[in-house]
Amino acid sequence: MAAGSRRLAGVVWLAALLLAGCAGAPPPRAVEPLAPPPQVLRSQQELALERALSEFSGAPYRSGGTTPTGVDCSGLVQTVFQRAGLLLPRTVAEQFSEGRPVGPGELRFGDVVFFNRYCQMRGRELFTAGILSHAYADQACHNGIYLGQGRFIHASPRGVFVSRLDAETWRISFMGARRYLLASNRSPD
Repeated sequence: MAAGSRRLAGVVWLAALLLAGCAGAPPPRAVEPLAPPPQVLRSQQELALERALSEFSGAPYRSGGTTPTGVDCSGLVQTVFQRAGLLLPRTVAEQFSEGRPVGPGELRFGDVVFFNRYCQMRGRELFTAGILSHAYADQACHNGIYLGQGRFIHASPRGVFVSRLDAETWRISFMGARRYLLASNRSPD
């Protein structure tokens, strides 16, 4: 074979190798399906609380009410906890003084979240909230039950519905949380 022919054969062979390398990615490896998220094991109290909450979802607001036909925020908290076997006081202030304080990073299903009077302000009024007296900010006037993933259920003049803790109104007026349910071995939601 002549030198030119060998060189041509070598170039063709090298080109074939290079093209084979660019022919595409190797076939994909079999990807294991994602495992479903772990099931949250609820205690008997938590299950009872969950059932009671489902009865109140969408209920209309009624000042002083404690039934699915009409309920206010502290009435919702008191009644659903009563159905879970726990007796709580009737008013938001009394409920805030009971239970074990819980930090925002420790919240889990069933904790009760509390808000000051700033939550009653609308739109531009929030801008002026800083000039109100400290007593106004120190008074718990609204509460709801934490559901997990930054959500809580509460009764307001719009009825019983779910809101997000990171919404401006709730973030500004958040006072703290209390735990009334027995401790479990779960991590926060």
